[in-house]
Amino acid sequence: MTTEHPESTSVSVLAGTTFSGARQTAHEFVRGVLRTAILSGELAGGTRLVQAELASLLEVSTTPVREALRELASEGFVRFDPHRGAVVQELSGEEVSEIYAIREILEPVALKRAIPNLTDEVMERLRELHERMKEVPHSAEWVDLNRSFHMTIYEAAASPRLSAIIRSLEDSSVMYIGASLKEVPGLRDDAIHDHGEILDALERGDGDAAAEAVVNHLGLAVKAFETRSEQNSKS
Repeated sequence: MTTEHPESTSVSVLAGTTFSGARQTAHEFVRGVLRTAILSGELAGGTRLVQAELASLLEVSTTPVREALRELASEGFVRFDPHRGAVVQELSGEEVSEIYAIREILEPVALKRAIPNLTDEVMERLRELHERMKEVPHSAEWVDLNRSFHMTIYEAAASPRLSAIIRSLEDSSVMYIGASLKEVPGLRDDAIHDHGEILDALERGDGDAAAEAVVNHLGLAVKAFETRSEQNSKS
């Protein structure tokens, strides 16, 4: 079951965004523009990404567009349909439920393993990320900061395989978070509050409280996606 409305957007929303050549390659530019538009909800799930049209809008050749689409596909933002070509990945309620059910099991484990390794430097990094998330609006930047906040904790667990699994699940979650932030009022503020609860528990060294806060936080994301899906089904 998909919950997006492919007809609601087109790549024309990218008009006016052109490549300047400053400090990045054309491929990096195209990837960044598309990734930001997907995470911000400007490009909805199911939107066709025609190479020639994108190249014309962004004033680049089709080669960097093709490279960017392949990279975005490897990250789960884009899929290649045999009939429609590249399209923005649709959001599946079943997939969201599965991803978050697994995260609710693994992340408390990683968090508790991380607590003995949370140095002053790591805690300062978490506080910095938390403050930056208060300042930026609903955007792709906020989604990236959110991911960094969580992964900074889990990478301190000194369990590379566990961290890699969680990182993969986090990467699969970013589209859901970005889409929900755009359409569910108050989600950003609720998430920031949850991060504060997690941070406070970590500063006290209270693994049980921190784990409970993480599970509650993940549950918030699932409820937000369900709310968003219900809203879209009525529109």
